[in-house]
Amino acid sequence: MLFQRVACLRNTPLRLLIARRYRRPPRPAARRPNGAGAAAWAVIALLACAALPSVGSSAADRLVVVSSGDAPTYQQALAGIRKLGYPVETLKAGADSDGAVAEAIRRAGRDGAIVTLGAKATALVARAAPTIPVVNCMVIGSDAKGPAGTTVVPLEVPVETTIQWMRRLLPKAQNVGILFDPAQNARRAEDGAAALKRAGYASVLEPVTAPAALPDALMRLTNTVDVLHAIPDTTVFAPEHSRALLLFSFRNRIPLAGPSEGWVKAGALYAVDWDYADLGRYCGSLALRPLPSGRAPSPPPPPLEPARTRVVVNLRAAEQMHINWDPELLRSVDQVFE
Repeated sequence: MLFQRVACLRNTPLRLLIARRYRRPPRPAARRPNGAGAAAWAVIALLACAALPSVGSSAADRLVVVSSGDAPTYQQALAGIRKLGYPVETLKAGADSDGAVAEAIRRAGRDGAIVTLGAKATALVARAAPTIPVVNCMVIGSDAKGPAGTTVVPLEVPVETTIQWMRRLLPKAQNVGILFDPAQNARRAEDGAAALKRAGYASVLEPVTAPAALPDALMRLTNTVDVLHAIPDTTVFAPEHSRALLLFSFRNRIPLAGPSEGWVKAGALYAVDWDYADLGRYCGSLALRPLPSGRAPSPPPPPLEPARTRVVVNLRAAEQMHINWDPELLRSVDQVFE
């Protein structure tokens, strides 16, 4: 078993492939994770290998995908799963009942596996108590966990990757503010602060226990931090708070490293986000790992390569912040909003 896990880790490419925005020459070596970034993906790969059964098992040959809604990110992830070429049955939390999910799991049989997209889908499938493998994908905070035998792929991009891009896009930044809801993300905020400290940054953690607490938390960060680093948090980075957060950023010239590409379109300086189609591909590939049914998979499961990320920047926000990026740096990102 140990040799199987080591072999799986060896065969997992430890690099982050950034999705392309422009047709351009191969990405510079700086795009590839090294040091802490490679170590982060090594840990993820080792955990995935640890969940695999022993050598001699077959793999899942059909997937049940349960989505939390119709958001573009879920649709992109589903498209990535479909491209794997396996039969896929889709359901949606809110539209399909517990009974419908249980029936879909029954139809999948012992050679099936389940991928959930988002927290609502994760909860719906958990109530069905399936006996086949489950991959909970795109979950955040306290939802980023599962029962024994469940593989969890968090929504947050590895912090080591975001730090690499912070260093490139904001080389003068030293103090990093993190807003978070302790009920969702206390551990994640602490882990992020520890990673920032290892990278030479000072972090300022500001808990936001409820939406009403956000204005005071922002006030305490004024003249204290050089950048606001967002983590996936539904209390802080809810859509209704975008205006307050972006106004704070512009008025105080404190760049906001947003939680997603959508925030960059709205005015955040930059974001390191997933290529959601490739994240779906990765989660689907995890679900297609070996199962103890004895039947050979067809087609064979795809290689388990890490999901790619996308780096997007807002030039108008950079101008407001008096930040100048050289053309070479801009060519290395995936999308530029002007």
